[in-house]
Amino acid sequence: MSIIEKFIQAAPLPNSWIDNWKRDGKKVLGYFCTYIPDEIIYAADILPIRIRARQCSDTPVGDAYMSSTTCSFTRCCLEAADRKQLNFLDGIISCNSCDQIRRLYDNIRYKAPFPFHYFLSVPANVNEVTIEWYKHEVGKFKKQIEKEFKVKITDDKLGHAIQIYNESRRLLKKLYLLRQRETPHFTGTDVMNILLASVSIPKEYFNNLLSQQIEEAENNEGISDYRARIMVVGSLLDNPQYIKIIEDLGGLVVTDSLCFGTRSFWDLVEESHSPLDALAQRYLSKISCPRMTDGHLSRKQFILDLIKEFYVDGVIFQRMKFCPYWWGEIFMLRRELKELGVPFIDLEREYILGGIGQMKTRIQAFLEVLE
Repeated sequence: MSIIEKFIQAAPLPNSWIDNWKRDGKKVLGYFCTYIPDEIIYAADILPIRIRARQCSDTPVGDAYMSSTTCSFTRCCLEAADRKQLNFLDGIISCNSCDQIRRLYDNIRYKAPFPFHYFLSVPANVNEVTIEWYKHEVGKFKKQIEKEFKVKITDDKLGHAIQIYNESRRLLKKLYLLRQRETPHFTGTDVMNILLASVSIPKEYFNNLLSQQIEEAENNEGISDYRARIMVVGSLLDNPQYIKIIEDLGGLVVTDSLCFGTRSFWDLVEESHSPLDALAQRYLSKISCPRMTDGHLSRKQFILDLIKEFYVDGVIFQRMKFCPYWWGEIFMLRRELKELGVPFIDLEREYILGGIGQMKTRIQAFLEVLE
């Protein structure tokens, strides 16, 4: 079995790595957002898993409890919890990433509770006061994990977890830099599977696999048969099939600004500082999503820098239907990219992949414009 095939096997939930972890008598906790410092969970010898519900096909319970005008990701997650498809988890951790995730957390506790629940309050802007406040919240989260699971998360354990996670971030960035080349070494579809594996299996094992994959790729020829270099920007996207549709039409996704992509790993945790200080600083100050009210200009600059560094020909905005954060963010980005002459297309979608024919038609037309 090739390394990339192992990543593909690791992407679904649950998977054999999670099963083996559970068989060893260890706990697994699910979380919803990149603003939750999963190093704390890992330092407690608990496996943190980013929750998703790609097996979702319909949402009768989600529609009943959350209404059909909330985003389909949250409705699918509630459906998965109600159908006991997330029962491999020993608990869930959420935060105030958006109102719909807040309501999802409430409904899971009411309709399909887990043995452990925790809600982490995250500030919506960055300054000295909010970083100190968030450090206090992270400290409370650490104490609750220790109390609930009868463990002691020492500074040494937390520092070691930070080192492991930083190594993962460095490797992922190295993976992305290989896509800057005229003949990139990875398709966007493969990279999406790698990113999903990164939040689905133990980090040490993932780091070992990714290190091997990068070394192997550096000795191979890159990809030269493509029509345009594409950047994907927008809300939560955890389905490699979405990227594959773009690439089957001749576009090659070379970079992104996604919460399963660059926004999850681009910034490191400072290893020379005290662990809680470093985690609070990094998680609150990292490349942000629109939940952070003071971050639009930095997000725009981050996107423009990637467009330049990865020689992007065109941008595909993808936004989840009924996501107010990304509706407003993309509204502003469209105007700004238009002023700069950067070609783009805006695609609205549901979490359940549908309307593929129309999507293909619009992407095909966009790629023809870029040629």
